Amino acid sequence: MKNLIHEIHRRSLWQVLGIYLAGSWVALQVVEQLAEAAALPDWVRPFSLALLVLGFPIVMATAFVQEGLSTKAQEAPKQSLADVGEVPPPPAPDPVGHQRLLTWRNAMMGGVLAFAVLGLGTFAFMAMRTAGIGPAGTLVAKGVLDARAGVIVADFESTADDPGLAQAATLALRTDLSQSQVITVLEPSEIAGVLQRMQRSPDEPLTPELARDAATREGVPAVVEGEITAAGGAYVVAARLIGTETGDVLVSERARASDEAELLDAIDELSGALRSRIGESYSVLRAEPPLETVTTTSLPALRKYTEAIRAIEAEGQPERGVALLEEAIALDPEFAMAWRKLGVELGNRRENAARRVQAMTRAFELRDRLTPIERYMTMASYYTGVTNEADRAITAYENLLDLDPTNSAALNNLGQAYYALRDFERAEENYLLGAAVDSSNSIPFTNAVNVQLDLGKLSEADTMQSRTERLFPGDPWVTEMRAGLQAGRGDDAAAVETTEALRDELIGNLFWRSRTSRSLAALRAMRGKLAAAEEELRQAINTDRQRGLPGEVLEEVLTTAQFDIWVRRDPARGLARLESALIETPLETIDPLDRPYPFLINVFAVAGRPDRASDLLAELESTLPDEAKRGMEWDVLRARGMIALAEDRYDEALDLLRRSDRGGCPQCAAALIGPILDEAGRTEEAIAAYTTYNEMPASLKYHFDAVFAGHTLERLGELYDETGDFGNAARYYAAFVELWSDADAELQPRVRAAQTRLDAIMAEIG
Repeated sequence: MKNLIHEIHRRSLWQVLGIYLAGSWVALQVVEQLAEAAALPDWVRPFSLALLVLGFPIVMATAFVQEGLSTKAQEAPKQSLADVGEVPPPPAPDPVGHQRLLTWRNAMMGGVLAFAVLGLGTFAFMAMRTAGIGPAGTLVAKGVLDARAGVIVADFESTADDPGLAQAATLALRTDLSQSQVITVLEPSEIAGVLQRMQRSPDEPLTPELARDAATREGVPAVVEGEITAAGGAYVVAARLIGTETGDVLVSERARASDEAELLDAIDELSGALRSRIGESYSVLRAEPPLETVTTTSLPALRKYTEAIRAIEAEGQPERGVALLEEAIALDPEFAMAWRKLGVELGNRRENAARRVQAMTRAFELRDRLTPIERYMTMASYYTGVTNEADRAITAYENLLDLDPTNSAALNNLGQAYYALRDFERAEENYLLGAAVDSSNSIPFTNAVNVQLDLGKLSEADTMQSRTERLFPGDPWVTEMRAGLQAGRGDDAAAVETTEALRDELIGNLFWRSRTSRSLAALRAMRGKLAAAEEELRQAINTDRQRGLPGEVLEEVLTTAQFDIWVRRDPARGLARLESALIETPLETIDPLDRPYPFLINVFAVAGRPDRASDLLAELESTLPDEAKRGMEWDVLRARGMIALAEDRYDEALDLLRRSDRGGCPQCAAALIGPILDEAGRTEEAIAAYTTYNEMPASLKYHFDAVFAGHTLERLGELYDETGDFGNAARYYAAFVELWSDADAELQPRVRAAQTRLDAIMAEIG
């Protein structure tokens, strides 16, 4: 310190200025590092800057005074050695008041003291905040709210003429609050489930009063209420956190926007203030991007997105929701959340693959504009829905769950990723966790039922289905699962009745009209009622033409061609049907990603046209992008296997089919391995493979049984008969006769042949 003061004494005024500015820069960098490392409040930085600004005139005044004193000392007359001792030098004059005050020691000690006071004040504030003491204490620290407590965001109220403004503000605040690591914001789908249990319409406005009623019913401890006040073109946005039980205002904050363009900034400021008061770490708040990059800089686009979310999650109108998302994207082509939601919704509906891949890819490219949770969700969706990389998807979901361990969507989707890897136990575990943390979303419940069937846990599946139906009365996905369970237990008459009732209930919904028609076609074809099945498929074809989905139409024609080839055993008829469909709907008129290449290849190969199948495979390889080819890797392996089968390369066909036996379709390869071994004359192995497929439990297996159930049972009876195992032959002949007892007249000769042989065996073995 003495050396530093001595050096400063020797410097000129300009040198002191340079030293002070350099020292201030170093001090601010130290403060910045401390603020980041210790998660200090944002006001530490401006206070530090203010202290340095206040210190600047003091330092400069001190330099001026001290330089003046130094100059006077240098100008004082010097005495010779001879003079010393003759006349004593006059005593040095005492410094005046400001000279005594403006010393370098005082300046340095004052700066140290000022920063010490700032440090002590910051420490005291943080200690009070953490301990929940006084006004600095957060709600979580005070015990007013538990960590990860649920919060419902009510619809904003507005004095502005535009009601869409309040809706957009509500969504924007909910989006930003959902990033919090100390509270859990209920999603619209969850709130819709609560309202249904309250016997209220899910699409009615969520007023503060209704939000508090819902929160009371569900045990949610707090509700956020907000309002927008318009005044002369400017807006004041206010939000309050209300305790559900007491109705007390726990936190109240407001922000101002000079016009609509600044509203998103104001909401970002508002949500940050709310989260800070609740107990969010300053480091978390600083690490997140501002709201306008999380959502969109276009308020009209945000309004469309808001309407889309309500249409999809609350009103059950997915078609309208998809259209609104498209409008939002048109208004803001870099609206990452809208791209992501569009891809997810199209993926859930398993349609329009080209648009789905485009949407998921675009969202992935814009992922840095999303919240951390949404970023990981988008990455995982891309890895599962585009590039077929389940391992990378699992890593993304696990990173997301580190941030939000109770994220139901992530838990469910993690289960889906494990399902794709055939790790059914871990899939079930995550589905059940997802259902436990969110009792308003039916998807993890129905997925749990499905995987329990795959695991052979029939009793658990029935119990879970019953619970699901109590929680979600009228949910079409739950009703569809009920039909699957009925079919799986052999009661396909009940499954038909359930599916017909579902179609009648949702007759105006084109998606469900098509889906239920396909299901009814499968249930009827399984029983050998091909004419009725084809009539159902014609309804699906007409519906999908209305929807503008030529790829879906072609798939439905391919299904009828499969009936010809596998069920009627008339490949020529199937080929003629297929060629006619390709003339009516040429592949060139369908987006490459929507062309059902693997399905086409399989049907041409089994119908005895491996040349056409090979041409289509080459077209697939040359037309589709690498990401899309990775996404259908297993389907392509199966297609190659069917070409090998058609060319009598049985060992290669088996190898390809077994390599393709991955992903979330346990029946896809299993249904085909038996016929390959059968064609190769490997009877014992064929019997084992046919038996494996026949005994596979699955809720929606009847879609495969439509084509393969009759063939499998009939061939098992015949193969056991050929090997002299008459007991098992009788067993499977009887099962085949029962399955096709009411089959179409064209199939009855085979039923009678099986019955005749069954009677002969029974007479022979008694």
